[in-house]
Amino acid sequence: MYLFFLWSTIDARWASPFDVRIDHHKVDITDDLVINTARPRFSWKISGLNNLLYRNVQQVAYQLQLQSIPITERDNRFEWDSERVNSSQSTHVSYTGQSDLLSSKYYRFRVRVWITKLEESSEWTNWIRFRTPIFNLHEYIIRNDNLLWIGSTKINMNELRKEFLVPSDSPLKSAIAYISGLGYYEFYLNGFKVDSSRKLDPGWTTYEKRTLLVSFDVSTNVTTGMNAVGVKLGNGWYSQEQHGEFGYGPPRLIFILFILFENGDEMQIFSDQTWTGREGSIKHDSVYNGEMCDSRNDRSNWSRAGFNDSLSAWIMPESMPSPINISRNGLIVLQDMPPIRAGSDALHLEVEIDSQHQSYLNSEDIGKIKGASLTDGGILKPVAMWQSDSGIRTFDLGQNMVGWCRIRFHGPSGFGVYIRHGEILTQPVVSTNHSARNIYTENLRDATASDTYVLRGDLINEIYEPTFTVHGFRYLSIFGAPNALTLDDVECPFVHSETTVKGHFSTSNPIINQIQHNIQWGQLSNIMSLPTDCPQRNERRGWMGDAALSVDEALYNFDLIKFYQNFLNLIVDVQLDDGEVPNYVPGNSYPADPNWGTALPTITWQVYRHYNDMHTLEAYYDHVVAYVEYLCGVYNLTGLANFTVTYGDWVPPPPQPMTNKHLIASFAFLHDVYLLINMSQVLEKQSDTNTYLVLYQQLAEEFHRVFFSTSKSFYADGMQAAQVLALALPEVVPANVREAVVNQLVNDIKQNNIHLTTGIVSTAQLYPVLSDNGHHDLALELISSTTYPSYGYMFTNPYENATTIWELWNAPLAGPGMNSRNHIMYGSVGAWFYSHLAGIDVSSNMITIRPRMASEAKKYLLSKLDCQLSTLYGLIHISYTRDEHDTISNSILLHITVPTNTQARIILEPLLIGGRCKTLIEGHNIIWSSDIGNRYVEGFDIEKDSITGFMTVYIGSGQYEFQAIWQ
Repeated sequence: MYLFFLWSTIDARWASPFDVRIDHHKVDITDDLVINTARPRFSWKISGLNNLLYRNVQQVAYQLQLQSIPITERDNRFEWDSERVNSSQSTHVSYTGQSDLLSSKYYRFRVRVWITKLEESSEWTNWIRFRTPIFNLHEYIIRNDNLLWIGSTKINMNELRKEFLVPSDSPLKSAIAYISGLGYYEFYLNGFKVDSSRKLDPGWTTYEKRTLLVSFDVSTNVTTGMNAVGVKLGNGWYSQEQHGEFGYGPPRLIFILFILFENGDEMQIFSDQTWTGREGSIKHDSVYNGEMCDSRNDRSNWSRAGFNDSLSAWIMPESMPSPINISRNGLIVLQDMPPIRAGSDALHLEVEIDSQHQSYLNSEDIGKIKGASLTDGGILKPVAMWQSDSGIRTFDLGQNMVGWCRIRFHGPSGFGVYIRHGEILTQPVVSTNHSARNIYTENLRDATASDTYVLRGDLINEIYEPTFTVHGFRYLSIFGAPNALTLDDVECPFVHSETTVKGHFSTSNPIINQIQHNIQWGQLSNIMSLPTDCPQRNERRGWMGDAALSVDEALYNFDLIKFYQNFLNLIVDVQLDDGEVPNYVPGNSYPADPNWGTALPTITWQVYRHYNDMHTLEAYYDHVVAYVEYLCGVYNLTGLANFTVTYGDWVPPPPQPMTNKHLIASFAFLHDVYLLINMSQVLEKQSDTNTYLVLYQQLAEEFHRVFFSTSKSFYADGMQAAQVLALALPEVVPANVREAVVNQLVNDIKQNNIHLTTGIVSTAQLYPVLSDNGHHDLALELISSTTYPSYGYMFTNPYENATTIWELWNAPLAGPGMNSRNHIMYGSVGAWFYSHLAGIDVSSNMITIRPRMASEAKKYLLSKLDCQLSTLYGLIHISYTRDEHDTISNSILLHITVPTNTQARIILEPLLIGGRCKTLIEGHNIIWSSDIGNRYVEGFDIEKDSITGFMTVYIGSGQYEFQAIWQ
């Protein structure tokens, strides 16, 4: 009999918790853990038991202990000891202490678990230290008359400093700083930058409604005696030049430093008019237009105590108005999401992107990926350099990216260098086929995306790296460099909001692999404290349509719950009293097109679905209701036939027209009502469920009545978009016409030579609709296309090879006005990779794994697949190979890893039309055979669907190797 458990050999230490999270913060990658809630929640994974011998391992109990720091003489005294709690819950476990955690305190906690079949517990985790901020931060600031926003309206005061004396009467216990510099700041203490990889802080918000403050533990940076704090300021988005908002700018700073001594004494340093300021080496900075830096104005010791500057005038700053508008309920709040970082600190890995997890995929299967790897440490080096006819040196990074470059110069003082950035190169002149290979910048529109640097004239090489700007580019040209630059003189950090890669997807189809690469790089390029549309031109806004379309894909690939919760806060900050939201945030582009406004309900739902975090639903539910009620008000005036619309199914591939715009807008309305029904059911709001079910049924009937042509048996004009959107909505297409609508969609795709005609809204639904309606082969053919218009065309066309996702299907042939090469809105297809090609659904307690299978005739399109998805429980790993054994036809070898403390159902589809499973093998044991029918095998519960032929296997945690043979 097959051995499932060797419990006698299990050491309880193997089951110890790891990847512990508190309030969604990953403790193992956060040095200064600040928990901005008095009632945090905890999650952990259980290690060491996912192998062939240890299966169906479940947690049966846990214990959490929490102490305040410093520990008193009674070290066994806890603020909270849950004691043993008999529960399998290992995610979102609530702190249930008798009293709330206190403001401005240090704590530590640990956790241990008990698992099935073991008498003893696991070992405790190490103590995990965290601190709480000032919980009533906003009230503290507005009530403190000694605390000022400081800056200058007279000069470009972008460097401020203050010295202060720390007495030596008692040892220093802690030093906590709070800082916000608008638009951006960099924080220095005693000559060193605090948190060197942190960039472009704080996050961009509607500043008058929400201004973010950042907290740092600087206990090890402050010493007894004289100390000095220095702050650099940048314009960022708090600038009329950049943002166009009246009343924004010039830069300003607020700063608080709390010092606590062992004897209980306290000391406070505030931003006030005892500081001094000047214009530093940065003469101008702009997100769009880059930076002008004269390094002759650098002062190397400016943030050290005792600094004396004989060459600059440091003057008293002015008291500046607060950015928040109290009359509009403006708040100063702690920045509770990961910061923007540069280089290796910006990206962490929870999946292994190497050959170990792709042993059955050789290099011929995968194909050579164009572009850089996410595992290269976040620093890109040029892959090529050339000198144009005019002497300009141009560098190719081989990857469209976001950030800036560190460039090593050597030359005389006062020598000026000009640096420009671009995504692509100019096309050859048709008449001569000659190209100077200069960078193309017209698609940047009014953004100059350039940096100017004036050398200090160091005897040894000096390195220039911009401070308060960011560029989207693949190529950079350097004009007038004083030295002959080489490839080694340039390196460029990849810059984005800090996150963790939690999804990896690779197949035997090189087209799909390149698309996945382009999606991941494009998504990272567009998480810059909020989800942006593009990173290079004079836009880079939080367009809600782009965010809604890409959120599902983004949450499969990256750990972004705090990032999206922040974005939801930005949306509700500007939601009007009637529930209306704008097209982008920050911004006032009211009213939103329904497919843009859907970001509020869609992101709320997707965050819940990916993290099973009911608190997210609770926090934003009323706002979603208000938005849907706003749409209802519009609907009552227009009906679906004339429902409000602005953008529709944006940018379908030329020369294709856009389908009926009112149908497209109506899709979003029904979609949002349906999501609201789901939310109300989860939150057990039965009255709301009943209300919106009635509404949805009414809308579904009207949608079909208004947009369906009974004489032609298709929706609207018969185009792909109209059929896709109707089919994507539950219960809209009646059963008696569904086949006709599906056939209309399929035939149109075939009549267009297996090409899509869809814009951004319907493309997001196209591939799932095909797979779910019996045409998965066609979906695979469509995604594998390399001719126009297709994803594959983006990197196989004769003009340029994309390493991110284009904004336009015909980018090389379109004009420069709206033509980004790094847009994420069409990256929506990435969700289908995980949800259908790998077949992972984690939206319930039972993990579902149902890889969609190509027919035998089309299996060459996807014969091998490897997918990893890191969840809050642990790693889900799926890999399959079709017909691995030459002697067996119509078979699949499927490797599955199910995380500890979970269960899964594996759904195996027939490999041929009308096929039936002949034999199902796990390991070396037959667990089901058509000859003997279903039989009991320990550890497996097997069901056969007599109509579809699907085989469903219910399993517990562990690693499995299934082989299914079909006939």
